[in-house]
Amino acid sequence: MNSSIIGERELKIIDEISREKNLTQRKISEGVGLSLGMTNLILRRLASKGYIKVKGLDKRKAQYILTPKGFAEKAKRSYRYLLKTIHSLKEMKKKIQHLILMEYKKGNPYFIISGDGELADIIELSLKGLNKSELEYRKVSRLEDINSSNAVVLLTQSEVEIGHITTDLGSRAMFPDSGLKTNRYIDVLAAISGKNEL
Repeated sequence: MNSSIIGERELKIIDEISREKNLTQRKISEGVGLSLGMTNLILRRLASKGYIKVKGLDKRKAQYILTPKGFAEKAKRSYRYLLKTIHSLKEMKKKIQHLILMEYKKGNPYFIISGDGELADIIELSLKGLNKSELEYRKVSRLEDINSSNAVVLLTQSEVEIGHITTDLGSRAMFPDSGLKTNRYIDVLAAISGKNEL
């Protein structure tokens, strides 16, 4: 095994040191969830590899400082994480667009996004990215705010979070003035991860 490779535990300690320079080994070990002995061992290893510098303040206190090499490793890790996140978001957007297009091909041009979180924003970006003028959508904060029928409701909360509502979806979705048509409810996370819709 290459001794210059930094493991996950080492990176956690580098992150902890980068946040605050006046940390004791005990504070570092608590912050990263490792034993004091393991933290001591990793700190020595990081110092010997040149990722941190240990400055003795007195017999019992030391200051841990990231070296340029330590900062570079932290920056590389952050960059890789950012690229991975962007890739994941693109994949999620692609799956959501596929889901929407399948519903659109079935003759469902009306969509309601239920929720206010990040997933709701990603769904909205996915809808906008399709550039289909016939597609219509709107966002609602709660299922109770839906006052239309014959739409595809894209749920942004898991079944567990909306479990008390899912049992009553059929009766909530019926509107006598529109020929008893019902909305179609899709749990987006379940649908894009291969689980069934509601």
